Amino acid sequence: MSQQPIKRSPQLVKLSRDHHFGLLICWKIRQGIRFEVAAPRITAFVLEAFRQELEPHFQQEENCIFSLLPPDDALRLQAEAEHQALRNGNIALETDMSYERLTAFAELLDAHIRFEERQLFNYIESGASQEALTAAAQCILDMPQPEADAWADEFWVKK
Repeated sequence: MSQQPIKRSPQLVKLSRDHHFGLLICWKIRQGIRFEVAAPRITAFVLEAFRQELEPHFQQEENCIFSLLPPDDALRLQAEAEHQALRNGNIALETDMSYERLTAFAELLDAHIRFEERQLFNYIESGASQEALTAAAQCILDMPQPEADAWADEFWVKK
């Protein structure tokens, strides 16, 4: 049974769209492994996607959205810890270019995105004023924006 789409406030739609691309990164990793693509090829893509897309997205969330919650809020702390775990996983990929490490990274990213979409963003939207959400949306627009996915080596496509 599929889940109903979540009605997202207009101020957080951009981040939700970014999440779609994050889930696409997970899918590409899994497809590469399924097609038995050499792990270093997949890892090169992940490292670049992290630099171009994921890290700028994390910065936007941490600087503009998480600040809508108290510093000791449990869901905020979970999100921040997951961002750090993903950063650590990215660093680990630089020296351990294995299917196991790639799978762990994809699983963590997938779970993190689903947590933010299903729990954290709903929680933020339910507690923040429209003014605060509007200010957060402007903050996001004022920050560097992730670059588009333009990876030439489409290892995830069966040839």
